[in-house]
Amino acid sequence: MDPVAAEDEAADDERVPDDEDPTGGDAAGDGGDPNHIPTDEVFALLSNGRRRHVLRFLRRNDGEIKLRELATAIAAEENGLDPVEVTYTQRKRLYTSLYQSHLPRMERSGVVEYDRNSGLVSLAPAADDFEAYLEVVGENEFTWSEFYLGLTALFVAITLAYATGTPPFAALGPAVVMAAMTALLLVAAVAHVRYTRGRQL
Repeated sequence: MDPVAAEDEAADDERVPDDEDPTGGDAAGDGGDPNHIPTDEVFALLSNGRRRHVLRFLRRNDGEIKLRELATAIAAEENGLDPVEVTYTQRKRLYTSLYQSHLPRMERSGVVEYDRNSGLVSLAPAADDFEAYLEVVGENEFTWSEFYLGLTALFVAITLAYATGTPPFAALGPAVVMAAMTALLLVAAVAHVRYTRGRQL
């Protein structure tokens, strides 16, 4: 089974029945303010990268966004792509994961509201409880496409330096130069895989 698809299925398994509150009490915190979420539930929701993405993209879009656009934006973020580069399969996986697992969980906790008729996802008043915590668990804002562009520029510079006999590259053999660039690319690829999987947990 595809690793990402398996992770999506695992995420779907965390769904809680509609008659069971994930906090062990009511969403208002045992009779408290209905717009306040208990701290434990805040951390439980923010422990998942995709739910953090949902909150961030909603705040960037004045508190509401279509589910299709949200799925595309998160797929682009997770895969280091521009939104226009996201494939149908990547978007579909995110759409299914959000629709079946994450949005229902967030809706039960009073964080978001989802209109299934219009496909509009919007922030609920209780989302204000997450503002400070999102700053704590903030993530890097770079894209992997920018990273690989920089890595390519580095490889071009190394190649030109070797071709023109620039020290210390002039003293190195072609095999050493190729091995060094291959090692850099391998490290970058491993880092990319670990980073992407971490965001999909």
